[in-house]
Amino acid sequence: MPTLEKDEKSLSTPAGKLLTGPAVAGALDALATLRLDIFLEYPYLYRGRREDELNYLRSYAEQPDACVILAAEGGEAIGAATGMPLSHENSQLLEAFADSALNLGETYYVGELLLRPAYCSRGLGRRLLAQLESEVLARGRYRQLTCATVERPADHPLRPPDFIPITRFLARTGFVRLPGVTTHFAWREPDGIQRDHVMQFWMKELQPDQSR
Repeated sequence: MPTLEKDEKSLSTPAGKLLTGPAVAGALDALATLRLDIFLEYPYLYRGRREDELNYLRSYAEQPDACVILAAEGGEAIGAATGMPLSHENSQLLEAFADSALNLGETYYVGELLLRPAYCSRGLGRRLLAQLESEVLARGRYRQLTCATVERPADHPLRPPDFIPITRFLARTGFVRLPGVTTHFAWREPDGIQRDHVMQFWMKELQPDQSR
């Protein structure tokens, strides 16, 4: 779950629009472009294919409790938050929680939190996450959020000098690291080589009366 959120400033940002079910299908191309562009950059370094992205994103249109919060400006998608019940995710992801006390039926998985670089440092990441949390709380059956981040060494040769890891944003928004709860995914990097990657899970307790 990547984001480019940095220290936030109180600048005007567009609100996200909630999409569910068939409405998600109409935004698949925009979401695929957003994912392909942002995931290509550090720390994910994911060289994806549009066909694969569209196939993956269709699950958000097909799962009844999935949702997408999409922010656009000038007709272009500039940010998005996506999620679905953890119990609906693939078996490889679920296996990471085999030894965890987490109740999978009460856990909502945040698939992505994406921002165009030009919209970082403007509070859009927090706004999209808050909108997603509000929607999840409204469902009335989820008690926590979980998400996963890719693990990269601090001395990775492609790490930008001004890179700020997502872990800081997660900590500031109430997520805690789940020690030992990890999984592995392989994907092709920009150099064309497919590599294995460790994904670390995080969790946030949802409070119905939480103040935003």
